[in-house]
Amino acid sequence: MKLGKLIFVTIITVFIFSACTNSAEQSPADSVLVQEGFSGTAVVDLSSPPPGSNADQAKWDTFDDAKKKESWDKYLADNPVSSDSAAEAPVEEAPVERTPGSGGGGGGGGSSVIPVTVGELTKAPMNIYYYSLGELKAGEEIRVAPGSTGTVASLYVSEGDFVEPGDLLFSLDNNDLVKNIERSSEKWNNDLDLASIKLSEATANYETNSSLYSKELIAKSEFDKAQQSWEEAELNYEKIQLAKTIEIENLQENLRTTVAISTGRGYISNITFNKGEQVNSGDYVEIIDIEKIAITVQVPENIITRIKQGQQVVAKQASAPAYILKGFVTSMGLKADSNRTYEVTAEFDNPNQKLLPGMLMEAQIQMVQYSPNFIVPKESLIIEGSDQFVFIIKDGVAEKIPVELGRSRGTLIQINGSIKEGNLLVIKGQTYLQKGAAVNVVEIKKYLPERTEF
Repeated sequence: MKLGKLIFVTIITVFIFSACTNSAEQSPADSVLVQEGFSGTAVVDLSSPPPGSNADQAKWDTFDDAKKKESWDKYLADNPVSSDSAAEAPVEEAPVERTPGSGGGGGGGGSSVIPVTVGELTKAPMNIYYYSLGELKAGEEIRVAPGSTGTVASLYVSEGDFVEPGDLLFSLDNNDLVKNIERSSEKWNNDLDLASIKLSEATANYETNSSLYSKELIAKSEFDKAQQSWEEAELNYEKIQLAKTIEIENLQENLRTTVAISTGRGYISNITFNKGEQVNSGDYVEIIDIEKIAITVQVPENIITRIKQGQQVVAKQASAPAYILKGFVTSMGLKADSNRTYEVTAEFDNPNQKLLPGMLMEAQIQMVQYSPNFIVPKESLIIEGSDQFVFIIKDGVAEKIPVELGRSRGTLIQINGSIKEGNLLVIKGQTYLQKGAAVNVVEIKKYLPERTEF
């Protein structure tokens, strides 16, 4: 009987010891999360908050497993486990000593050093642009028309040729004009010869009568008559000479109209006739200057008042986005079209003449340039109610700086506060920081674009 009782007590004791052992072995496993990813595998302890968490240990213990897992998932997504570190043998970590206030750096669990990406605070102007599409046109267009009606005798250029001022373009048949000049010149020469003979005779008669009159051998009336005849002969010769000059110059001007020359620099873009054809004032040779090129865009009435001559315009070709030009507004329309838009023209240098009239361009017109100020990514801001903060790193420690917001454009915004150029602004990892947290700067990067992007 005693032996039976002893066996029963022994069995009960072994059962109780086994149950306690199993419970002790399984409990830690319930709070372990195995996280696998593309870059490695991380084993985390769900009983502690991830580094940088805003929850202390007491608050963390009130979370259910789903919320704890969600917080750790977010931390691991922002701080992926590298394959190298995953392959290393596990190293026993020394316990972290917690002191009052240290939870701000580590959030009450994990490592107390937070990895962050920073950028140097920079002052820069902020430009506000109006975006539009426009069509290119030549910087200057010249049309050289015939000076008179006639037949094209010679054509010295072809479409695509480059010409300078003074270069010959074409000439008309001028045989009749040349003959007219020859006949007119012959006629006037004969008239001048006759007038010259009469002038010579009148001059000789005047000189004789003047000599006789001085000796009182003739009457004054006879001397006056000789003087009058000489003056009339001289006047007649001068009138004939002037008339000849005027008529010959007019005929030569008509001759010059049969020869067309370039009045500008550029490329021949159009010729409306061929050699041997009849032409009139409606025909022309077109010359375009594409060393400078212009773009015209339509802007609405609420924008036109904010655009001024001389404001910067940046344009790029739709089919070649890497080819960007910078120019300036040269003119603005004063009258709206039927769509209540106004035409704005900007001019650009066109090196190597890569752009041609008629091409479609994307353009942005500078409307306002705000004075230089600190500009940061919007995502670097910490919003707490109506207050805004940024984190600045000094000596490996995060400082929480209150700031005031200014104007914004896209993902960037102006700020003011107790900051200066060159401060290291946290642009990634700031959501895990609190004032005084120790940090590890893993990257310093530029966050302002180097050029305007469309």
